[in-house]
Amino acid sequence: MIKNVIAVIDGAAGSCGKAKVVGEIATDQTVNLGAAVTNCMPNAGHTFVDEKGNATIFRNIPVSCVNPNTELFIGPGSAIDMEVFSDEYERVKKFLNGRKIYVHGMVPLIEERHKQYEREHIKSGSTFKGCGAVSKEKVMRDKELKFFQTYKDAVCCSNDEWLERLYSHVGKEREYVILEGAQGCDLDLNHSGNYPFVTSRNVSTSQLLADSGISPEYLLQTIMVIRPFPIRISNITKSGDIIYTGDYGKGDELTWTQINLASQYGGYPYVGDIEQLYNYILSRKLIKKGLKYCPEEYLKQIFGNNYKNINPGDVSILQALEMERLYWKSKGVDSYVSRYLKNMPFIDSDLEPGIIFDQSEQTTVTKKERRIFDLDIDKLKSNCRINTPSSLYLNFFQHLSRAHAGLKGSYDDIYLDKPLREYLDWLERETSISVSALGTGARNGERIIKKELIRR
Repeated sequence: MIKNVIAVIDGAAGSCGKAKVVGEIATDQTVNLGAAVTNCMPNAGHTFVDEKGNATIFRNIPVSCVNPNTELFIGPGSAIDMEVFSDEYERVKKFLNGRKIYVHGMVPLIEERHKQYEREHIKSGSTFKGCGAVSKEKVMRDKELKFFQTYKDAVCCSNDEWLERLYSHVGKEREYVILEGAQGCDLDLNHSGNYPFVTSRNVSTSQLLADSGISPEYLLQTIMVIRPFPIRISNITKSGDIIYTGDYGKGDELTWTQINLASQYGGYPYVGDIEQLYNYILSRKLIKKGLKYCPEEYLKQIFGNNYKNINPGDVSILQALEMERLYWKSKGVDSYVSRYLKNMPFIDSDLEPGIIFDQSEQTTVTKKERRIFDLDIDKLKSNCRINTPSSLYLNFFQHLSRAHAGLKGSYDDIYLDKPLREYLDWLERETSISVSALGTGARNGERIIKKELIRR
């Protein structure tokens, strides 16, 4: 039996850059990628950024369509919102070039009533895209549930037709099949340990295989994509309400200010670092300006529901820096000189004193700023145990060292200081899994190769 199935999964809580990894495999001319399968729902938002910086967001359609020769499959673990799907189809048809997308006949359709049901019943954090509600109806065999019908070149297939076409690639010599994962292991319904702050299904290599109707015997390898500082969704809903959306195990919640400063000026972010490193008397005048001009949503993000009653004298240096960062972010500015830090002489750096490059992120779907955490190594070890990845692809390496942002090349040819190499050694030692690549930016090919990614 020829094993030729590659699974790409997210080893944290989502948004680790699976689309970047899939895109790099799909555009690798030495890899004959015969087929790609997704079982995504519209709460997914996978962003492929080409070498020129052009971004394309994928929801249901495989990212691997950037390879013009790959056959594309949407499996029965998916759910489709036709409004979202038709928009996505138009955005990605530049890659499709008239190719068919084979959609399994058991893919249900999400309607407005499913989203409304979730808004009324889910109180633990959700994108409210109707994914859980439509899955509930599918399990209950609800008579109101509708299923996907052919849309342009996205053709609906019976189970036998779909499997017959897919299996023309599975187990084929000198060819690969890729399973593009959605969500992240730490959002798994059963095994994440984060219930109820989870997604509506299981997230694992075995689930990808099951949803695709592929025997585990054909699995060649699993590539687990991770990031040094995992994320969770915002605690603030679109309507402005504050709800708790879960933490990240034993990993401390950090701020983007901490990530920015540590990655620019050296060191590793930890709770209390800003107060310890930048502790001096704050200007109350600046604090008052921050409280006045920082947008309300961001003040909620920093201070919670009590944001209207904050005494300027009680604002910490970290909170002040966060207000300043979020003020500039609201203006579309991602690099600025901090008025709080510009006169701090002890920062040892070639950068302009006090300059900050904001690396913060927003979710692809809700456009809310992501919360960020320190890595809980025990959670990652558990995810490795369940999925036995062949390698770890460490994306967002620039969050550890902004000096490496956008770098490409071989691990042996690029300088990494002792703390960075010790971090990588620690990661490999703790997980017993080797790191294959360091993603240094969003663009296709921005990575440092440590070992061969695909088994040949």
